[in-house]
Amino acid sequence: MSDSLFLLLTLALGAVLSRVSLCAVAGMQQLVVARNYSGLERLLLAASGAGVLLLVLAGAAPGTVLLPGAAPFHAGIIAGGALLGVGALLNGGCYLGSVLYLGSGNLNFLFTLAGIGLGARGAEILALRPTGTPAPQLAMGPIWIAGAIGFALVIMLLVRLRGIRGKWLALLAGVLAGLVYARHPGWSYGTVLETLARGRLSLMDWGANVSALMLFAGALAGAWLAGRFHLQRPTLPRALRCAGGGLVMGFGAALVPGGNDSLLLWAIPGLNAYGALAYVIMLATIGLAFAAL
Repeated sequence: MSDSLFLLLTLALGAVLSRVSLCAVAGMQQLVVARNYSGLERLLLAASGAGVLLLVLAGAAPGTVLLPGAAPFHAGIIAGGALLGVGALLNGGCYLGSVLYLGSGNLNFLFTLAGIGLGARGAEILALRPTGTPAPQLAMGPIWIAGAIGFALVIMLLVRLRGIRGKWLALLAGVLAGLVYARHPGWSYGTVLETLARGRLSLMDWGANVSALMLFAGALAGAWLAGRFHLQRPTLPRALRCAGGGLVMGFGAALVPGGNDSLLLWAIPGLNAYGALAYVIMLATIGLAFAAL
């Protein structure tokens, strides 16, 4: 796939993300407050759609399409997952939720993006980041086959259930994400924000940077076409909350490493244990907070 196709994929992914909520905060709030599993089921559908596509492509084209590398257990996985949850609560949305809300016209979430970059940079300055991000790896033996079959069974089960709003859009978001990560392993708009915060513009990958812009452009276009775009100017209290939430999320993502977007749509689909653990800890943190209210 060419870089032009990669940019089109991120544009399309942003457009779909603007039409369906894959926000961990909203999903856990539905579960705890309303006993509604719909939000979590959409998250599982998206991860499964990405998993089937990514694993099949990695198995069919070894060396061309890679999977997330394994990493030894470290305390940052637990601390980072918890911080992702705390930051998402403070922000009012996770990494993916921020794409949805910003694309819908809520300009407070611009401060979330600034916070994410500064949080990741702060973790680097304090030398709290794990030593090196695990390098992508080849699909290994029959594991990818079993994983693809497992994800396909999950999809078959969930699409038969009624009452899951936006289930086909969630599945489409997962498929598009699988294609994005097949082209650019480990991609995340958070890494672009971190690079900007570091001020090392000469080291920036133009393809990754433009694709991050395309993600948000797609979200804006999708919301506009659906009649869901409503411009909301920043207010000081809300902007400060978003900035603080983004700061905590960026710090947590640096510790894991990975924001909840790449955990859900790259690490978990690629059968990465540390990614699944961090994501579960994030969900548990959010759920406990809602249960305590």
